[in-house]
Amino acid sequence: MPACTPIQRISLAVNILLIAVVTRATAQVPFSGPIPLRDPAPFNLLFLQFQPQGADVLTAGQNTYRLQLDLINNLLIPAPTGSSVIIDNEYQRLTLTWHRGLGHRSELQIQGGILWRNGGILDGIITFYHHLTGLPADAIDDPLGRDHWRQYRSILQVLSGTGRVIVNQGNGFGLEETMVTFKHSLIPPSHRSAVAVRLALKLPTGNPRLLLGSGNVDEGLSLDARYAEGRDITLYGNLGGAILGHASNLPGAAPHVQQGMIAIEFHPNSRDRYVLQVDAASAVLHTGNNLADQANVTATFGFTHVMNSHLALYASYSENGDIHNYTLPGFSNIGPDISFSFGAEWHP
Repeated sequence: MPACTPIQRISLAVNILLIAVVTRATAQVPFSGPIPLRDPAPFNLLFLQFQPQGADVLTAGQNTYRLQLDLINNLLIPAPTGSSVIIDNEYQRLTLTWHRGLGHRSELQIQGGILWRNGGILDGIITFYHHLTGLPADAIDDPLGRDHWRQYRSILQVLSGTGRVIVNQGNGFGLEETMVTFKHSLIPPSHRSAVAVRLALKLPTGNPRLLLGSGNVDEGLSLDARYAEGRDITLYGNLGGAILGHASNLPGAAPHVQQGMIAIEFHPNSRDRYVLQVDAASAVLHTGNNLADQANVTATFGFTHVMNSHLALYASYSENGDIHNYTLPGFSNIGPDISFSFGAEWHP
């Protein structure tokens, strides 16, 4: 029997979760759910991404706001087999998301923000961490190792096997792509479970010349599930995909993408939430490099603290396959070398 890909593994896990949700009918914990961060590799940010979330919807007239800062450190310089890929930079992303309950078990979501691609601030911290712990820094995503390269570079480059330039970008700053999403509960949510569907459009508000956007519209669908396993454990799953519009400045971009996410949340009290989640997406760009064209998979460890009935603060840490030297691609694989997220969720 052939081995399953990371996308297939997550798809199977989400389908099992969805079956459990539908067949078994603990209250939904306020401010709970996965960290709203999907693998933010540079090319992934250009296209529609369903951010991880639960399956519950707001009641009519209710609003929720999220402000989130992501620090994304990229280092992907695999052996140049077939093509040469050099991704060595950092992104800072600040996003604002508005959720509005529409009634009839439906909700509107709008997300926008700004992106800044540069040399960043994390290279020295990551190098110190590797030296302190003795962790290797020369995995297959960067065989020469971090110490071989000058720190704080900003390079986003893909060359074909014949040397043709496919992508060559340095710094960039501007708006990111805007997401407009309609969410609807497929069944009346219960204290134990919920199932919903999301329909989304990605609007081309980012600058395609700086590779901060694709220059076209994407549309997609996601099936979301929540299932409470006892009082303190909640499981979440998302499974979907998107049809991608033609990317005006990215030759070799895929016409579609598949996405999946599974998460387990532990909430031992009314204020603290701990979450482990894994998200995966098929490659959105065919570079011709075998490693760079693998599925993007990242593991995220997150914590949320509820300040009061209106405000919660959260933070997370995400890793690619470096965390286990690329031995468990279903847990984490190609993606940013490391990402940190900090956010606030406000319920008026």
